[in-house]
Amino acid sequence: MRRDMDLVRQLLLKLESIEKGPHDVLLIGGNSEEVAVDGRTSDEIYFHLTKIEEAGFLERVGGGAMTAVTFRALSWKGQEFLDTIRDDSIWKKTKEKAGSASFDILTAVAKAVLKDRIKSLTGLDIG
Repeated sequence: MRRDMDLVRQLLLKLESIEKGPHDVLLIGGNSEEVAVDGRTSDEIYFHLTKIEEAGFLERVGGGAMTAVTFRALSWKGQEFLDTIRDDSIWKKTKEKAGSASFDILTAVAKAVLKDRIKSLTGLDIG
């Protein structure tokens, strides 16, 4: 199965929005209501959840199950990536410039797009 960065972004946004206590741990599977995405199968969702976990975007809280990932919160790295691509227009421009690329490339391109926007709005060059 190919990685779909649009689905990764959707799942990160959904994971971030889950209401729970700071010490609660959830098992999230491909068929979990919290991460359901219209038009996507539970297999696609689970595959992408495991990729999000492998990328270090979730806090590690022990072993998961064969069909679910353990979830307490997004990691610092996950929050940083999501904060960079959260805005729809930044995400659209990032995809136009980078196409299908790795997390690192997408992050670098998204940061460049964001810096350009900040510069055009404020005149500040944040390097």
